[in-house]
Amino acid sequence: MHHKSSSARETPEFRVGSWRVVPTASELCDGERVVHLRPKVMDLLVALAVRPGEVCSKAELLDAVWPDVVVTEASLSVAVAELRGAFGDSSSRPRWVETIPRRGYRLIAPVMEGDTPPRRPRQLSAFVLSGEGVSIRLREGRTVVGRAPGCDVRLDSHHVSRAHAAFEVHGGRVVVEDLGSKNGTFVGERPIDAATELRPGDRLRLGRHAAVLQLIVDSGSTWTELSSVQPAEEPGM
Repeated sequence: MHHKSSSARETPEFRVGSWRVVPTASELCDGERVVHLRPKVMDLLVALAVRPGEVCSKAELLDAVWPDVVVTEASLSVAVAELRGAFGDSSSRPRWVETIPRRGYRLIAPVMEGDTPPRRPRQLSAFVLSGEGVSIRLREGRTVVGRAPGCDVRLDSHHVSRAHAAFEVHGGRVVVEDLGSKNGTFVGERPIDAATELRPGDRLRLGRHAAVLQLIVDSGSTWTELSSVQPAEEPGM
């Protein structure tokens, strides 16, 4: 995980359990209750929320929250304690942040996008983005792919921006649009600068050095939809 502190606080609002998280203001809101977090503690929460339910190692979290300075694990422990205090959580009986001995921490509360209840799932399409170690079944309508917690599909790769690209599926057509990503979206070897229609068999990359994904059509029911996928970060994965 390769977050920079400034970009972490540009993350759109999302929910963790009953709390609304506002990274731009470093705030947690639960009804009329508002809790202000230190910026580094908010960066920690965002780093954990990118991979809800998964163990984030101490090294990954140190790299995400303090990318440009060297700090000890004690700084991470203090930030975790502050985050637990903000949630009213307990290390012995956690409901929000769990310690995994000798490994790291994980966010165990559910993460949802925006400030609304989860939307009714949209119908699955026949289109799949497939690569080695990853398959993404696109839904009808708009699917946003990136690293941020609020994205429809999260890809944990430093080649991928927080909101990298959007795929629109309507009437048997698939259109991809780059969302101003840092490393670009490529169809074949060509970077796109406008909405581009994809054809079955087209290959694309989210970032020049990211793994290749191919658009395929599968009308059967053998594919399993993945709401969060984590491909390897190097080409030819």
